Amino acid sequence: MAASEPQETFPSAAAQAKRLLRISRTGALATLGRESGAPLTTWVGCASDFDGSPLFLFSELAQHTKNLAADPRASLLLTSPPDRGDPLNHPRVTVGGPIQRHPDAYARKRYLQRNPKAKLYAPFADFAIYRMRIEAVHFNGGFGRADPLTAADLLTREADASALIAAEDRLLADLNESAGSTAARLAPRDDPGRRAWRAIGLDAEGLDLAAGSLVGRVDFSAPAFDPSEWRRRLDEALTNEAA
Repeated sequence: MAASEPQETFPSAAAQAKRLLRISRTGALATLGRESGAPLTTWVGCASDFDGSPLFLFSELAQHTKNLAADPRASLLLTSPPDRGDPLNHPRVTVGGPIQRHPDAYARKRYLQRNPKAKLYAPFADFAIYRMRIEAVHFNGGFGRADPLTAADLLTREADASALIAAEDRLLADLNESAGSTAARLAPRDDPGRRAWRAIGLDAEGLDLAAGSLVGRVDFSAPAFDPSEWRRRLDEALTNEAA
C-alpha cells in the first residue's frame, strides 16, 4: 500500500480572519443608498482599533459617508495581499455592522500610523475617523474552507489596556531604534528585497510591521495587556522565529 500523502494544514479560520483585520490597509465597503436603498460598493482605506474593530478616515463629501449618515449599516470585505495562484483560493473575510463617527485621538493615531499617506488630507475639515461595530462575520479561507465565525472570534477580549497603550510609543521606539532593530529581525521571511521594516503599532495580541506599502504581522500565542508581559510575548516570537 502506498504511503498516504501529508495533509496540508492551515491556520484556524479565526486566526486567518483576525490577521486580515490587522494587516489590511484597504477594503471594499458596501453601504446602502440614501434614496434608492441599493448597495453601493467603494474602495476605502482602513486600519484596526486596539481590539481589532475596523477604522476609516472618511470625507463628509463622499457618497458612502452620506449613505452612512442615513443608514449606518455596512459591510467590509478584506482580502489577502496579491499572490500567485487563483485569488479565489486565498483567505478573505467580510465583516458587517454599523459604522459611525469616532472622534477618538488614539484611533486617529492608529489609522495614520498604518496609512501614512493619509496625513496629506487628514487635517482637512471634512475628514473624520469612523469605526465599525462588528456584528456579523463571513469568512472564506479558500475552496472548501468557509467556516462560521462571530465577532467574539475576531476581536481582542476586553481588558484594561491603558498601561499597554500608554507604553506603546516607548515600545515601538525601542524596537526601531537601530539598523539591526528588533523590527528588522521580525521582518517576513519572504521579503526578497530585505527592505527597512519598522514597527508601526501594537495591540495585546501582536505587533504590526511595515516597509513602504508592504505590511507584516507578528501574532502572539496569547494576549498580553501588561507592557512587561507584552515584551515577553514578543521575545517568545523572536525565539520561535530563530528556531
